[in-house]
Amino acid sequence: MTTAFRQVIGNFMSGVVVITASHDDVRYGMTVSAVCSLSLEPPMLLVCLNSASTTQEAVSRSGRFAVNILAEHQGDLADRFARPGDRFAGIATSPGRTGVPLLPEALATVECRVVETVGGGTHRVFLAEVVHASATAGAPLAYFRGKFGRFELAQDTDAYRRLRQMVLDRRLGPDSVLEVDALATRLEMPASSVFYALTRLVGDKLVRRHPSRGHVVAPLDIATSDDTHDARLAIELGAAAMVVGRLSAAQLGRLRSLAEAAASHLHDIDRYIAANHAFHRFFVDATGVRALADAYEQLSLPDVMARALPSDMKVDAHLVGEHFELVDALERADLAAVRLVLLTHNEHAKATQRAGIEQSGGRL
Repeated sequence: MTTAFRQVIGNFMSGVVVITASHDDVRYGMTVSAVCSLSLEPPMLLVCLNSASTTQEAVSRSGRFAVNILAEHQGDLADRFARPGDRFAGIATSPGRTGVPLLPEALATVECRVVETVGGGTHRVFLAEVVHASATAGAPLAYFRGKFGRFELAQDTDAYRRLRQMVLDRRLGPDSVLEVDALATRLEMPASSVFYALTRLVGDKLVRRHPSRGHVVAPLDIATSDDTHDARLAIELGAAAMVVGRLSAAQLGRLRSLAEAAASHLHDIDRYIAANHAFHRFFVDATGVRALADAYEQLSLPDVMARALPSDMKVDAHLVGEHFELVDALERADLAAVRLVLLTHNEHAKATQRAGIEQSGGRL
């Protein structure tokens, strides 16, 4: 039941705070997500702290604590206060009105006085009266499925989707300067959402930061495309050495079904790109190495392919045929054959990309 509950409750997104306290001139602090408003009249909060923590002990003894609501850029701070060690090393806190240490650059702080304590399983629940509260402009850090991240507004997502499509559709040409205010006017969206979209597109490698020109559309040429595909090959050759002879029947069956899905979209380039990505990603995921899968994602292969291949282009049958050859070799646990298929497939994929890029003038 404990494991199931942890998985279920992980689907609940929450804000992230660091509870700080002091006792006998020693600072204490820990990252928590179990904080909520209890009352407006009078203003009160409910905070849950692990009974075994030193921070809980400090709050119990002093009767005071502060809730530091973290901003979206403070994920490193959340991680620091969630781990053992000297959590305050190098952090210049300031004393609040109640004397508790307050963290710098927090999105908001709430200083509290404990009025009641209740036990609950492994935690102690503090009902506390708000003594002082302050807030600044910004967005909060979020916690979802064991990860810290940014709370994404619908308009931010829409701005990212629209700008990304403009780059992929070549409505924004290579090296085009992307000015936030001009794009905000063009898209009729807030400048903050446009800036967020550009930041994400830098991560997608569709946009780059120029030292003097600001955000510009990252050009795609044959050399860049070849390098990206060769990087994928290096990852997949490493994955092959790890998975050959170790894949289950279910995994092999899933890989074959993904190959079939790609083969069914020879005349629909957008769907083929998505199905092709799912096939290759599953192969890398089968290693169970998260860092390898992350490295593969960072190549942004679907975007590289979408920019190079025109919508009316028919996929070379060799490419989908090699997907099935790869599955066959994996089923035989033949590492040499797997490596040969990957090498051959990479050359065909690069040739397809070159054809698309050359058809568009050699630089997108």
